[in-house]
Amino acid sequence: MSSHSSERTVTAGGSPSPATTNSLSGAHHHVSMKLNSRNFLFWRTQLVPFLRGQDLLGFVNGSMPCPPSTIPAASSNDSGSGATTTTATIPNPAHKAWVLQDQSILSMLISSMSDEVLHLAVGRETAAEVWMSITTSLGSSTEARCLSLLDQFQMLRQGNLSTAEYLGRAEVLVEALAQAGRPLSSTEQNLYVLRGLRQDLRIMAASLTATNHSISLPQLADFLQAQEFII
Repeated sequence: MSSHSSERTVTAGGSPSPATTNSLSGAHHHVSMKLNSRNFLFWRTQLVPFLRGQDLLGFVNGSMPCPPSTIPAASSNDSGSGATTTTATIPNPAHKAWVLQDQSILSMLISSMSDEVLHLAVGRETAAEVWMSITTSLGSSTEARCLSLLDQFQMLRQGNLSTAEYLGRAEVLVEALAQAGRPLSSTEQNLYVLRGLRQDLRIMAASLTATNHSISLPQLADFLQAQEFII
């Protein structure tokens, strides 16, 4: 895939559209993760920079709408009145180019979805429609979603996971809650993390949080990983 963004032209309708269509045939090298019901943030994190780098993000966020399908044909000047009249319209080449590019992006989005969430693309005809469907379903800020994420955090347990793996899962839930409009305080984050730690690490971490100083999750992570290394 070329590393250069597509050239842009401005149509008669005022909307920018690609002069040449990027087929995105090599997108799988940049967007390798399949979207499922649990990894929306990771999936979005790898997809948005890729689309932005290709100057195509406007196709999914709605800032680059479809140009009109037709434009006025060459106008004629009425020599008697001096008025300019338009007698016909012709197909707008920018419209066709936009549709081709949009369908290429749509195909890429669908191919990056697992079977579990593929129903979110059914009946959607544009990349923006699929993007909205995914964002609404998996990245929404509904009360039900916030409660579900909180429940996942409260039930999170380290078990046989390494400290790095366990804290990585905790940080994903913290970020997901923030995106959903329910950010957690440092105290809440530490409470849920400490609750799920193995017993040996929980005792050590509790001593760190017993002070009056606020401990951030990254600081707690550094401490726990150091203690795990010593053990």
